[in-house]
Amino acid sequence: MKLVIRSLGVWGHPNLRTWEPEDPEAVTEVIYFDVGTDTAKSADTFNLRIATPKGLEQLDSSDGIVAIRPLLVIKRYDFDVVWNWLQKKVAECSAKTWEESVQNLRYYFGWEYDNFNA
Repeated sequence: MKLVIRSLGVWGHPNLRTWEPEDPEAVTEVIYFDVGTDTAKSADTFNLRIATPKGLEQLDSSDGIVAIRPLLVIKRYDFDVVWNWLQKKVAECSAKTWEESVQNLRYYFGWEYDNFNA
């Protein structure tokens, strides 16, 4: 089964490709992206905080902790760097079933159904 990224954005800006931070060296932003299979139209939403060291310095700390997973630290915000890494990781998470693929994705990313109680 091949996984594909169907959309990618940040809060208030649904297209990460056209989003630009005020300061590419001081970024801390949660990105949201939909992942599905190449054979189905449906997708689930995942998230990941991207941050630069300077951006992390600007976060408020709780008990001395500024961020927890899922987190990707980059030297400077560059869409191509984020996109290439994201595509590679999503592809590496492909498995025989959707359920197995989701478990693999959850190692790197937050999932919309984490902590969901039906």
